[in-house]
Amino acid sequence: MDEFGFSSGLLSRLFRKILPKVPDENTIEFILLYKDDPVPYLVSKLNLDGISDSQIPKQLDLSIKALCSKLIAFGLDSDIKSKYNFIHLDSMPFETLLDKLQSLTECSKSDTHELLASLNQIELLITNLRKNKHKIGTSIHLTLTTRRLLEYTHRIKELLTLKLNIGSRKHWENLFLECIKYYKYKNSIRRYIKRHSDLVALEIVEHTSNKGNKYIAANKKEYWSFFSKSLLGGSIIALFALIKIVIDSYQLSQLWDAALFSLNYALCFIVVKQLGGIIATKQPAMTASTLAKNIDKRDVLQIDSINSVTLLVRKVFRSQFISIIGNFLMALSLAASLMWLLQLFEVRSLTKLVMPEYLIGSVTPSFKLLYYAAIAGFFLALSGLISGDIDNKVVASKIVYRIRSNPSFLFRSKWFGSFIEKKAGALAGNICLGFFLGSIFLLNNFLPFAFDIRHIAFSSAYVGYSVMSCEFNVDTIMLAIVGVLLIGFVNFIVSFSTTLYLALKSRGVSVRLIPAILTDIIKDFFKYPLHYFIKIESEKTSQND
Repeated sequence: MDEFGFSSGLLSRLFRKILPKVPDENTIEFILLYKDDPVPYLVSKLNLDGISDSQIPKQLDLSIKALCSKLIAFGLDSDIKSKYNFIHLDSMPFETLLDKLQSLTECSKSDTHELLASLNQIELLITNLRKNKHKIGTSIHLTLTTRRLLEYTHRIKELLTLKLNIGSRKHWENLFLECIKYYKYKNSIRRYIKRHSDLVALEIVEHTSNKGNKYIAANKKEYWSFFSKSLLGGSIIALFALIKIVIDSYQLSQLWDAALFSLNYALCFIVVKQLGGIIATKQPAMTASTLAKNIDKRDVLQIDSINSVTLLVRKVFRSQFISIIGNFLMALSLAASLMWLLQLFEVRSLTKLVMPEYLIGSVTPSFKLLYYAAIAGFFLALSGLISGDIDNKVVASKIVYRIRSNPSFLFRSKWFGSFIEKKAGALAGNICLGFFLGSIFLLNNFLPFAFDIRHIAFSSAYVGYSVMSCEFNVDTIMLAIVGVLLIGFVNFIVSFSTTLYLALKSRGVSVRLIPAILTDIIKDFFKYPLHYFIKIESEKTSQND
């Protein structure tokens, strides 16, 4: 079994893909991989009637002891023991296994049963350690190690079962079939990444979901509270949209434009967050994670029911709908009001910077508009996952404890530690999102297809500035408004679905189950369409929501 770290294990598989390793011809591995119908051939060579007197039982004992030693070395490591102590788990099963292994000379039937009992306790202990990842944080290394240890326990139990049934043809055939199966996926890069990043993906989703709860309206009061907070977010965005127009007017180099646009976006998102506003399209990544967590309330990495997914999607959809409407209305109206005031006081230095035809044209419905809105939606999802990843790293590295214990921070260490604990993920997510949205156009210099973004709140503000700067006909204005709403819809759908897919996969949901979930959601939408837009009091009784 591999003893690599994650990176070295990945590189070794890449190397073996290019130059596959061929086992020696006199090994069982060679027979299993290259001989036709190898299992009956190998079983016939075993001489099952006289196997108890051969060297095979001794070799089995050595294999069992070797793997048990690996388990014990992990369980008694001081760093791992500190994690068990932190979450109040007892590491005694590892010490019990060590005592049994030291006194073990030949693995008898009673010894085998005792070892199986100890292994079951250790397996439960490692599983509980993985389930408590929200308390201790996690990493690729810890994920890799715990996954490997669970494989060790499974392998040892297989060998112990074989030891109890050493003369059974069926048990030997099962062992050889398991080996063939293992050799087939041994060098699979996709499976390796998937298996060893599952806990990290789950933990990122876990931290993201903890913040997503507050973006799902549970009652009418919260529903209208979202509307007022989204109005605040829309007003702030209208101001920063004007700043972006000013920056664009300087006609700087692309690198300078990218830097200033990125800083403007990032600062805007941070200000909205700090003042308690809501940017609707930034929340789907977090609400999708919350949805996945709530449909697996038993924390067994299985969804409770498809109906529970549908009901939660309904809550999320209407919460985001009212937030999008608030952002749209306020950004549009405040931008129009600001432009009217600037014209009233003849502030030509600002009014002449607005290019109404270009701004209106940029939100006219088209395939390109939807494509740019989808790119923005993807980055909205990515920034939410980055936020969860940073929160996970803060917990896993015990950075708050280390800051508070560092004398260099003097009297501010407690405040700074609390700030990092509460704000680090959100700040990182907002800054990354700002730079994603502000710099994406630079890829146009390297790739043959166009890259740009369309964000509903900023696009709404651009329409507001434009309609007050030029006399457009009603059809043009209505078409622009439809384009802005389409941008919001695509921003939401792409961001939400991307994160929801990852969240469901991290909870062990099969891809084959996703069409069934989508079908149930669509049926529910056509049956109760108003429930997806408005919080209806009768919904609780009619739908058990």
